Amino acid sequence: MRVLTADRAATEFSAHFEAVAAVGLGESFAVRTVDCYDGQISDERVLRPDIDMARFNRASGPVSVTGTRPGEWARIVIERIEVASPGVMALTPGLGVLGDMVERPSTRLLEVSGGRAWLTPDVGICLHPMVGILGVATAHETVPGSTPGEHGGNLDTRVLTAGTALAVRVNQPGLGVCVGDLHAAMGDGELGGTGVEIAGEVRLRVERLNEHTGRWPLVLGADGVQVLASRTTLDAAVRDAFREAVTLMARWHNLEWPDAYRLTSVVSDLRVSQVVNPRATARIAIPAQWCPASLLMPAPE
Repeated sequence: MRVLTADRAATEFSAHFEAVAAVGLGESFAVRTVDCYDGQISDERVLRPDIDMARFNRASGPVSVTGTRPGEWARIVIERIEVASPGVMALTPGLGVLGDMVERPSTRLLEVSGGRAWLTPDVGICLHPMVGILGVATAHETVPGSTPGEHGGNLDTRVLTAGTALAVRVNQPGLGVCVGDLHAAMGDGELGGTGVEIAGEVRLRVERLNEHTGRWPLVLGADGVQVLASRTTLDAAVRDAFREAVTLMARWHNLEWPDAYRLTSVVSDLRVSQVVNPRATARIAIPAQWCPASLLMPAPE
């Protein structure tokens, strides 16, 4: 299996990319990633204002996937996530929902051992490895690596874990997959502006998705489908995600829009992926019983 290093990494997503490698549809490949700070914080004396933020949120890639064509949809399957040690949690004034209450910068390095990331010797956070950045080349615009959108990108969605997949529209020949910003754990919302930021390795494969979807990326799992929308305000993100969910439910169940609106309101759930990036990301979770079997991932063994 091919293993790609983090020697080359992108800080933005655009319609033009120079691939670091090429793989085929259905071929598993592993990508090594740096943490969101590009490994600059190796000591708790190093504070977030001290580092070069031009290196922030670098994503390994792009990887070209032979046989992907614009206008189609692809499923990027996350087969495995391995995290390194330590994890980083850096605070600075202004970061997160309560950033106005952060008086001074501080850094914690969390050792990862025994299935936990240790904030203190007595406080261990259960590992829930997830991918923060997973995206593809855009249709037209250039988007910073810190910003999510229709191309995916910095979605910071805690359900992007091993055994799930991200469904995205193919915008350019070869797709241009980039991955990075792993977290050993992160809560919904990423309210403090940080997860347990960490380096590691992700194993992926890309498949053609025959099911037609809509505008926004989807997270596909064994438990259902989640629609992700990212906008400059959370209200706008919720509206776009729910509108797409209603459209999908109308198509899947051959319903007129008013009845699809009723059904989606009753069976789906609103969740918030993150509210700390340049665009907030909302997701609408639709349970498996209401989703096409072709979109669902196998149940974990």
